[in-house]
Amino acid sequence: MFTSLITTNKSSILLISLSLAAGLAFTVVNIWNKQKYSRLQNVESSSAEIQQQLNIREQILDQIAQGKNPGSLNLIFAELKEVKLIGANLNNMYLSGVELSGANLTDTQLIGVDLSEADLTNAKLVNAQLAGANLNSIKLTGANLNNANLRDTNLSTAQLNDACLIGTQLVSANLSDAKLVNANLTNAQLHKAYLWNANLKNAQLVNADLTCAYMNNIKLNNANLTRAILKDAQLCTAKLKDANLASVNLNNAQLDNANLKNANLNEACLEKANLENSNLENANLSNADLRQANLTNTNLLNAKVINARFGQNIGISEDVKLYLKREGAIFENE
Repeated sequence: MFTSLITTNKSSILLISLSLAAGLAFTVVNIWNKQKYSRLQNVESSSAEIQQQLNIREQILDQIAQGKNPGSLNLIFAELKEVKLIGANLNNMYLSGVELSGANLTDTQLIGVDLSEADLTNAKLVNAQLAGANLNSIKLTGANLNNANLRDTNLSTAQLNDACLIGTQLVSANLSDAKLVNANLTNAQLHKAYLWNANLKNAQLVNADLTCAYMNNIKLNNANLTRAILKDAQLCTAKLKDANLASVNLNNAQLDNANLKNANLNEACLEKANLENSNLENANLSNADLRQANLTNTNLLNAKVINARFGQNIGISEDVKLYLKREGAIFENE
């Protein structure tokens, strides 16, 4: 009887083990089948997306070839990498997040377009018309925007490092918090542009017009602003260390608390400028015009002031005046 009981228990255990094994096997096979099906679905979905993007691309090119505006197409987050849209009319289109890196948009009409968060890295936009466009957080690194019209555009937090903007119209454009490191803005028109907190380190701004521009806390270290016009510009707390400001026009500019250490201001016009609490240590002010400038607490230690013109200055002590005269400065009307 005891032997029979053991045999029965063994049989039961064996049956249970076989049932568990069969169940486990079924579960494993089921999971594998589901994963396989999921992978197939992903592949099919990816293929469908690629085909959809190709269809969109073909439709755009077809409509443009016929001289039509592809405004009826849904291009949100479309992939149009390296596409050629030369002279196309894309006015007032919603293109947020579209992929246009390496695209050729020369002479393209993009007035009032929404390209926020779009990727136009290394794109070509020579002579493109973008007046009033929304380019918030757009990627334009390395892009060519020579002679483009970007008047009244929103370029807040845009990425424009290494971009070429020679002769570009940026009048009243919003470039606050934008990144323009190493950008070339030679002859650019930035009248009344908003450049708060923008980073233009090592940028080229030769002959640029920044009249009445709002540039508080801007970063312009090592930038080249030779002959630039910054008349009436707001440059409070601006970073201009080692910048080249030769022959620049800073008439009536607000430069209080600005850092101009080692800056080249040879022949610069600083007449009526506010330099209160600014740092001009080791700056080259030779032949510069500082008449009627506010020099309250201005650091002029070791500044080169040969033939620099002073007179009727606010906040300058007799000791500092005597020091500047010994260094070659000229005080008029005295």
